[in-house]
Amino acid sequence: MATPTRDADLIEEALARVWTDAHREFGPDERDWTPGQVREYLLRLDAARLDPGWVIAS
Repeated sequence: MATPTRDADLIEEALARVWTDAHREFGPDERDWTPGQVREYLLRLDAARLDPGWVIAS
């Protein structure tokens, strides 16, 4: 029997996906990101915390 998925698990998965996608898109070293890229990353993290399904579905 599978363990039920918990909200924290969904949020953790969404945050990991945002981190991976941002590093793939903007580059591996966050120090090289522009201020706009950093802002976009932070906005994506906030969105993942509010609605993890949005990140997982995209």
